[in-house]
Parts: sequence; C-alpha cells; structure tokens
Amino acid sequence: MNFETIDRKTLNQKLSSHVLDNLDPESGLALVNVLNRDVFDEKHIPNSVNIPLSEIDQFERRFSKEKNIIVYCASSDCDASRRAATELRQRGFSHVAAYEGGTADWEEAHQPIEGRAAARN
Repeated sequence: MNFETIDRKTLNQKLSSHVLDNLDPESGLALVNVLNRDVFDEKHIPNSVNIPLSEIDQFERRFSKEKNIIVYCASSDCDASRRAATELRQRGFSHVAAYEGGTADWEEAHQPIEGRAAARN
C-alpha cells in the first residue's frame, strides 16, 4: 500500500487545518466520494464531491497530481476507497489518502451528512 489511510479523527483534523476546495485543481484539499452517483445522492459527507471509481479518469482531468485528495466510500467493509487510492497513486498522484471508515463511520459518530437520507431525518 503506497497511500495513507486515515480515520475519522484524522479526517476532522485535515478538514480543520486545510482549505476544502474541490474546484481548484491545485490548492486546498479535495474530499471525494468514489461510489456511484445514486449512493452519493442518498448520503455523503457534507461538501464532498462525487467521482465514481468507474470514472477515475475524471481525477486526471480535474486535479493536478500534487493536489491533496482524500477519497472515501461507504464503510470499512467497502474497498472502493482503497482501490481508488491505489489507482490514483499508480497514476502519479502524490498526496492521496483513503478514509476507510467512510460514510458509515462518519454517520455513526453523529457527524452531519447530506443527501436524501439527511432530508428524511
């Protein structure tokens, strides 16, 4: 494994110490959900963007190889974030981390979520 794995505490530290910027191709931190659009629309971490693992080429069009990127998926039982981080490192992205707890871990800690599930609560 040639990428960093992070837990919820580390994700919160990174979110509080870096500018979250999913639009700037170079500066700030990108927080990316790598699940399919339907799952993302149901629930996701606020202010994250969706680039499904099946569309991983979008990372190269959207971000520089030096951008700080954190990818996440549904839970520690889901391997999409690990697969995305591995693929991004192989493609030359140098600052990639996987939040392996994903949306489930985030929600279990009573952190806010966005999406259809949040609207029902």
